[in-house]
Amino acid sequence: MTMCWAYGRYGLAGAWGGLAAGISVRKPWWSWRGKFASQLVGTLAGCGFALVSGFIVYGGLKAFMGIRMSEEEEQAGADLSIHKIAARPEAGISR
Repeated sequence: MTMCWAYGRYGLAGAWGGLAAGISVRKPWWSWRGKFASQLVGTLAGCGFALVSGFIVYGGLKAFMGIRMSEEEEQAGADLSIHKIAARPEAGISR
């Protein structure tokens, strides 16, 4: 699963859930705008927190450890470069 799929599945669904909670307020009928506004502010604050935290964590990892493999390791694949096993070990077995 790529990062784009995870964002679409969890990020957008969570944001919609937060906003829908403010929309679905029934009583009193005039207060739904206030509830929706507070849910909108909370949802945007959560997204902002996640964005800033992500930049801090990945920026720190990039600065101190590096977050990319070398080009040779990319060509070989992470299964061989990092884990030292083939992705499909049965492919190397001949009968």
